[in-house]
Amino acid sequence: MVFTYLIHLGYLAYDSIKKQCYIPNHEIRSEWIIAISNDSDYAEAIRIVNNSKLLLDKTVEGDAQAVAEALSAAYEQLMSRQRYNHEACLQCAIRFAYFYANTRYTIISELPAGKGYADVVFIPYVPNVPAMIVELKRNKTTGAALAQIEHKQYFNVMDKYEGDLLLVAVNYDEKANEHTCEIKRFVK
Repeated sequence: MVFTYLIHLGYLAYDSIKKQCYIPNHEIRSEWIIAISNDSDYAEAIRIVNNSKLLLDKTVEGDAQAVAEALSAAYEQLMSRQRYNHEACLQCAIRFAYFYANTRYTIISELPAGKGYADVVFIPYVPNVPAMIVELKRNKTTGAALAQIEHKQYFNVMDKYEGDLLLVAVNYDEKANEHTCEIKRFVK
């Protein structure tokens, strides 16, 4: 209700293609950015959102090393070492790390796909962004994760999707306490 009122007053505008509200006036947008940037209450939230946006950009660019480093940092922030090795915790951390992706994707965990369940699937609802299937492994390899996506044909869940599709394999090695990532563009 408040957003509708602000749109009617002209303080906000609505992009029907992106399905997002935005501040159309440059001066008001600048003042809003200054206001939240100077408020220490928002500093951590802004950092998390910016890191998440950067992670999404690096994923789409195919920068697997940057993705692995960003996921490691997000997981360290979110999870305790005692519970970190459970798959549900890995999925939770992925969803936290990719928080910004909610502005472009419907994100579904354990989606029935092909001959099994895809760990995390990102289905875009805005144009010109690739769909993503993320497979998580623990103490294995990113190659094993990609092989599972391909062997179990998780990409079949996207058979009506006509855009780019990224296969994202993530492995967490408990002994080394590190993440590795491999990103593959899937061509239909």
